Formats: sequence, structure tokens, C-alpha cells
Amino acid sequence: MNEAAKPAEVPDTAVTPFWQRMPRLFLFPLQGAPLKRIVIAAVGFCIVAWFQYPGLFTSPLRAGITLILGWCAATLFVAHYAFLVIERTAFGYLDSRSYPRNQGAVDWRRPLKMFVVMVVVPAAILIIGHLGLPGFLVLLLLLAFALLLPASVMVMTMTDSFHDAVNPMRCLQTALNIGAPYLLLCLFLLMLLIGSQQTLNVLLPGPGTAHTATVVAGAVPTAPTTPPVPESTLSLAFTWLVVSLVGGYFLVLMCVLIGYVMYQYSSVLGIAVVGPGDARVRGSMSAAAHARRVREAMIGKLVAAGEFREATELLSEELRERPTDLSLHVRMHTLLLHEGSTPRIQEHAERYLELLLAASNDKAALELFEKMRERVPGFAPREVGRLPQLASAAIDAGKPALAAELVRGFDRKYPGHPKIPDVYVVAARVMLQANRASEAQGWLEHVSKTYPNTPAAAQAKRYLARFESAAGAAPAAASAGAAVEGAAPSVGPAAAPNATEPAAAASQPAGVTGAAAATKPPAPGQSQ
Repeated sequence: MNEAAKPAEVPDTAVTPFWQRMPRLFLFPLQGAPLKRIVIAAVGFCIVAWFQYPGLFTSPLRAGITLILGWCAATLFVAHYAFLVIERTAFGYLDSRSYPRNQGAVDWRRPLKMFVVMVVVPAAILIIGHLGLPGFLVLLLLLAFALLLPASVMVMTMTDSFHDAVNPMRCLQTALNIGAPYLLLCLFLLMLLIGSQQTLNVLLPGPGTAHTATVVAGAVPTAPTTPPVPESTLSLAFTWLVVSLVGGYFLVLMCVLIGYVMYQYSSVLGIAVVGPGDARVRGSMSAAAHARRVREAMIGKLVAAGEFREATELLSEELRERPTDLSLHVRMHTLLLHEGSTPRIQEHAERYLELLLAASNDKAALELFEKMRERVPGFAPREVGRLPQLASAAIDAGKPALAAELVRGFDRKYPGHPKIPDVYVVAARVMLQANRASEAQGWLEHVSKTYPNTPAAAQAKRYLARFESAAGAAPAAASAGAAVEGAAPSVGPAAAPNATEPAAAASQPAGVTGAAAATKPPAPGQSQ
């Protein structure tokens, strides 16, 4: 299976408003992954309740605490996945089957923090009211808390911060960003909450429903003092199962609704949508690929906002994971150019140039080198052994003068360097471009005889073979030189600086020693 999900080819359409998507949202908790969570939580709690319920009549404190802990564990198990549903839906994964694999992004503490928000804020309002706040103001504050609770859930999902989730101004700003549809969301959530109670009344008719719901919530009943008969225990077990399933279903449903609203208004909430949306997908995405797409989307948003420093820092995290990804280096170089810090540009360009040359992407490397030379005159590859490769790319681009500049004096500056034979071949190619075939032939013969077991010698022999084949058809040296180098355009003798000419006094070509007095190469066949 591919690492990234492949969306089917569908036309771009506007996001369906959440009030029109409700029929499909009602089906979401019945998909495989959420339904499995709901069933496991319900069955697990029912097992705990089955063994502990008789103990309520013999050891009510211990059994009651166990029931409460079992209910909390089952609720946390579903709530953890419900927050994952909010997050993934907000990112654009509208089907649980397209969720990234191996996801572990949602902290188990997030639903706990949200539970604390739902307890602390009303408690603080009631305490303030008890200290002397008028009763109608207490009611207004409680109503405001209820209205801002969905926004608090959104803030918790986006920031994972308890302080932001209890900050009324932060939550109010989130609600205002959505606008009037936020009030419609609150109405829908209220209707779903009422709907869950109505569903229980339909599925569990009779006077025992309220008592059973109290038991499921963890409260200790005070009525019967004798153990129940088996028939009533089975009835209670069925009731517990139904209440747990319905509660889990509506919890996931409300969370997917909140997540979809975040997805619909992602542009105003600053959410990076990376999922396929309504497009059908084949396969799922790995958690690592999802994280990369989120970062890339965030980088795009930062660039659009002109925050280049923040964008480069985020992209640096990506580069630490994929240090050889050339596409990331292209983006980093572009961002650094926008940022304008020359030292940072130079430091990255040196690494980027090395990667381009290592990947044999010589054309792109030459373009980067020339642009950096305009910004930093002394810019050069970190590894001097890359100079012949870069010079060869310059010759291929029809820039022999630049090639000669790159390798000038190389053998004198770095005596014994293994790339010296490659430098001599570059010098020969420069001369071929200048229609100085006889001098180039002297360089090539020197390389093939002096460095016989090197890649440069093999390249030199190929050029010499072309000399031999071209000699019969074009006896003139200039014509032979053009044929050997591939009919390169003549640039005149001045195009090959004297730094690339061999020294007359030496018994071998002087390489690129910069000897200006040399005017002719060694005779063919001359050896060191």
C-alpha cells in the first residue's frame, strides 16, 4: 500500500455546509473504527457492572467506586477517539477509513483537560455567584459558558492548551470567526443532546430507565437492600449496554459535527487542510506522511502571511527528517532568499550545492552556483573535489571561461589531489571549445598515460578515439577539435585563458598552473 492515500479524480467543489451534511454525519459513528471503540467501551463497562452490581447490596462503597472508575475508563476510551475524530475531520479526513495509520497525535490527557474545563468553569461561576453575584448574572454566565463550550473544544483541539480552552476571549474569537453558523452549531448540539435522551426513552421504555441511567452514571442506588434476582440482573445488563452504546454513539456524532464545522471554516480558523475531503481514497496515509503534509500546509500559510523566518524554522524540522530531499532544499533556498539573510543563504546553499552535485544534477548545481556568485563573490563548493564536475557542467552550458576559472591553478593549490586528472580533462575540453585541438590532444594523452587507471583516463581515451576517427575526415586541427567536442561553437583563442595552457618548459602539461608563458602543448606521446 502506498505511503500516501491517493484521492480519486474528482472536480473541485465547495465544502458542503454542515447543516446539509447531517444525514452523512449520522452514519459516521457506524463506520468500522468508531463503532469498534463504542462497542468495546460498552461491553467493557457492562462486564465491570455485571460483577460489581450485586456488591452494591453488600459492600456499596467499594462496588460504587469500582463502577464509577469503570464508567470513567469507558468514557475516556471513547472520548480519546472522539477527539481524534475532531482533529482528523478538521484536517479534511471525512471518512475514518482514510485516517493516517499508526496515529498517536492525540494525547490521552486532552479529554481529561476538556473534562476539567467542563467542571472548573461552572464551579468557578457558582462560587462567584455564592459570594454575592446576582442570580440572573450567574445564569447569564452559565449560558455564556454553554454557548462557548463548542468553541472551547475547538480551541483545545487546535492548541492542546488548557489555558487557551478556559480563556473566554480566545473562545469568543473562535466563535466570532465562524460567525452566525456557530449559533446554528450550538442548536444542533443541543438537539443531539436531547435526541440521545429521547433515543433512550424509545429503546428503554418504562419506569426503570431513569433508575438504570443513574446506576450507569456511577451513582450508588439507595432503594433495594437485597440482591436482585437473575432476571432483573439480565435486564439491568441489557439496559447498561444500551445506555453505553447510545452514549458513545452520540458522543462521537457530536465530535464529528464539531470537527466538520472546523473543516468547513478552516480558512478563518487557520487550520491546514491536508486530507482528501469528500474525494474517495484508495488506502490510508501513514502518520509520518500525514505529519509532513500538515507541516507543508502550515509552511504555505506562513509564507502567504509573509512570516518567512517561522516558515524556515518549520521547514528545518522537515529537513532534519529528510536531509537529502532536494525538493525541500529548493523550498528552503527560496524561503531564505525571501528572508534575505546572506549568511544563512550561503550556509544552506553550500549544503544544497553538494547534494545537487552528489545527485549528478549538474545543470541545477551550475545555476545555483552562478546565482550565489552574484550574491557572494567568493562562493565555492565546500569540497574542492567538486570543482571539476562543476566546471564540466559549465562547458556543457557553453561557458568555457567559467570552467577555466573554476579549475585554474587547481594542481598547484592541491598537489596530489585525486581529482587532478579530471581537471586536466576539463582543461582539454576548454581548449577544444577554443578550436585548439592539438593542445587539447596533448592534455588528453598525458592523462591517459600518467593516470591510466582513473575514470578521467577512460574519458580521455574516448576523446582521443574521436581524434583518430575525425583525423581522416578533417585533417585540419581546428575541424578535428570541433568534431571531438561535439561541434562546439568556436569562441576564439581568448576564450581559453592562459591558465589552462601547458608549460613549454615542462615535459608534461602544466595543468592549470596559470603559466602565462606557455604557448604550445607537449608533443603527442610525451610522458612524464
